[in-house]
Amino acid sequence: MKNTQRSVWTAPTELKLSNGIRIVSDYVNTVDSCALGIWVKAGTRDEPRGRSGIAHFVEHTSFRRTASRSTSKISRDFENRGAYANAYTTKEETCYYVRTLRDHLHDVASTLTDVVVNPVFHDADIEKERNIIIEELRSYEDEPEEHIFDLGERQLFPSHAIGSSIVGTITDVERLRRADLARFHNKFYNAANMVIAISGNHDIDALAEHIETLTSELTFKRKLQARKAPLHGKSSHAEHRKQMQQAHLLWQVPTTGYHHADTYALQILNVVLGDGMSSRLNVKLRETRGLAYSVYSQLQLFMDCGIMAIYAGIDEAQRTSVERHVTGILSDLADQGITASERKRALAQLRASKLMSLESLTSRMTLLGKGVMEEGQPEDPIASIEALESVTLADVHHVSQQYCNPARWSTTCLLPAG
Repeated sequence: MKNTQRSVWTAPTELKLSNGIRIVSDYVNTVDSCALGIWVKAGTRDEPRGRSGIAHFVEHTSFRRTASRSTSKISRDFENRGAYANAYTTKEETCYYVRTLRDHLHDVASTLTDVVVNPVFHDADIEKERNIIIEELRSYEDEPEEHIFDLGERQLFPSHAIGSSIVGTITDVERLRRADLARFHNKFYNAANMVIAISGNHDIDALAEHIETLTSELTFKRKLQARKAPLHGKSSHAEHRKQMQQAHLLWQVPTTGYHHADTYALQILNVVLGDGMSSRLNVKLRETRGLAYSVYSQLQLFMDCGIMAIYAGIDEAQRTSVERHVTGILSDLADQGITASERKRALAQLRASKLMSLESLTSRMTLLGKGVMEEGQPEDPIASIEALESVTLADVHHVSQQYCNPARWSTTCLLPAG
């Protein structure tokens, strides 16, 4: 089995340009395309107080204009070659990426690098993006299942930027100016803070030479101030009212981050708790009791902290019953841990998810870039599977005892108004 797994993943190639930018390459000779990503270590948690959403704002506005390309030329330079470009911001990094045929790799790499390295923040462009982002923010607020997670994270980490919404608040987005964007870009978008990841059919040496030319004026600045971990306070409980039909309930508990030894046991615990049709939450609340259409758990890990969360969308009249069942499920996990059959199912799900993701070039590129950004080296998915397989029932019981005590969980309720 392990030999079969190894056949779908080989060790990536790593190069370092003269200015310090790291390039990580995954060569796949059975395709005729590539996924290229430029990763910047700048996310929500790096934003100054009162400027929430600025990392996301910079990402948006960078596609507006560069010193040599207008908005329309940027679009044409990608689409005239059949390429698809996009970007996203997370709590800890920003990724600009493009999918393209190998024949056009150097051309689209030129355009993508220009967008990332040389944006020009014009006031007129900033106003357009401000309006777009505010509408994006409002769209999230109109989706209760999205909105409640923003409310919950702010509640869990009220005095730390990691608790802020990635898109920010309307108040903060409205106050951002060109000088703010330029200052943030100048601080974080430098060679020391950047990784280039590529997966697909390509010549890594030729690409590295090309990127070297494109980034020749990008300097390697001194390392930024170390990120500070958020403090974990006592559990808290909050209710919000909004015009809607359903009640939305969120339970959250802070965990360790992805550097911690408990990471793999937490992943197995999360699958058993609420990831999939056979999970305890789904079986109890949906299949057996019919109390919820949507109920699940999720695990979100950062470098020095994390969040395990449970979500349920329900009829408000069933709230007491749902809360009682969730508390019972958590208490049982804390007392008894998981069963051997649950561990086997969780491992099968996690293994399949990891291996099937390798069939996507974008996912493979993400393994490279995100791995270097977060761990200092590309993730080896086969080694990750082997680490998961080494987790014992006792390991999972250890983390369930630590995190499944209901008294440790904060709750956020978004309830129908009136």
